[in-house]
Amino acid sequence: MVGIVRVLRHRLPIQDRFVRVKLVKNCFSGTDMVDGIVNHLDCSRKKAVEIGKELARKHFIHHVFRENDFEDGNQNLYRFLEHDPAVPKYYNFRGSTNDGEPRPAAAIGQRMTRIMLAILEAYASDDRRHLDYGRIAASEEFRRYANLVQELQRADMTQLPAEERLPFFLNLHNAMAIHAVVRVGQPGAVDRRPFFSDFQYVVGGHPYSLAAIRNGILRGNRRQPYTLAKPFGSSDRRLELAQRRANPLVHFALCDATRSSPTVRFYTAQGVEPELRHAAREFFLHGGVEIDLESRTVHLTRIIKWYSADFGQDRDILRWLLNYLDPTKAGLLSHLLNEGGPISISYMNYDWSLNV
Repeated sequence: MVGIVRVLRHRLPIQDRFVRVKLVKNCFSGTDMVDGIVNHLDCSRKKAVEIGKELARKHFIHHVFRENDFEDGNQNLYRFLEHDPAVPKYYNFRGSTNDGEPRPAAAIGQRMTRIMLAILEAYASDDRRHLDYGRIAASEEFRRYANLVQELQRADMTQLPAEERLPFFLNLHNAMAIHAVVRVGQPGAVDRRPFFSDFQYVVGGHPYSLAAIRNGILRGNRRQPYTLAKPFGSSDRRLELAQRRANPLVHFALCDATRSSPTVRFYTAQGVEPELRHAAREFFLHGGVEIDLESRTVHLTRIIKWYSADFGQDRDILRWLLNYLDPTKAGLLSHLLNEGGPISISYMNYDWSLNV
């Protein structure tokens, strides 16, 4: 397959074409590819179409509108992965596609986690709440990480076992957040798009930003706060990897490199559920909630306000919260709930400064 791809890269008429009232850059038609394969291998068109489908399954090429895997015909337009216009946003892409046979996604994820744990051990504070990004950027561990994530470009994500998808994407998000700080800087207090949306990896032939992982994958394709559209459309292949339901605990497992975000952690396939519960308890123990008995007010992290759709109504939130509080805070909150009077909820200001 690699040999065929390398020939086609030089022989196909790759050009910009005007279609559907838009300019589509660096593409070729299904007919062009089939002709190129037939001429190179001296095979039938039917066999050439099968090879084209295999090249698409291995993420060497994709339909310009991601509408099919591969079909013959001049009306079907495709491009090589490295010609995607979004390549400048792919920070695990260094000029050319990784043509090597990718390791299984699970193996890449496990290796990624080991490297990240080594980075935290060497360059984070003992409580993991503060990171030395300058030393991380200059480290041998980070160089190995940057090389490793190139293997995600064409990884077959459909082969990742369902039970491993949650920890894989939790870990990918937290690793990408560290990488984003190194490459584009901390999330801005006003315009946070460069950090959360524009910084992307290409994984299994598809783009993933921090926002796409949180809202599209981990929240089961729920709308991002203050937006109208869901992250993935109904025909988006990434939906196959999305969680079937939104688990509110994921919000306390995702670190966005700010002082108000949860502590950076990495999770295991075998223990992800208890690890999530532990992360939530630690978050609420260290400032995620404060309870004022005198004013009957519960001060909550703004994360719960932003993602209120995952938590329910006010009283539901407070009852849910009881499961993750230390005995002192749980006692105070239980007292307020059992008295039956009104309880005010206020949301704390979010500190966007870097967790450096």
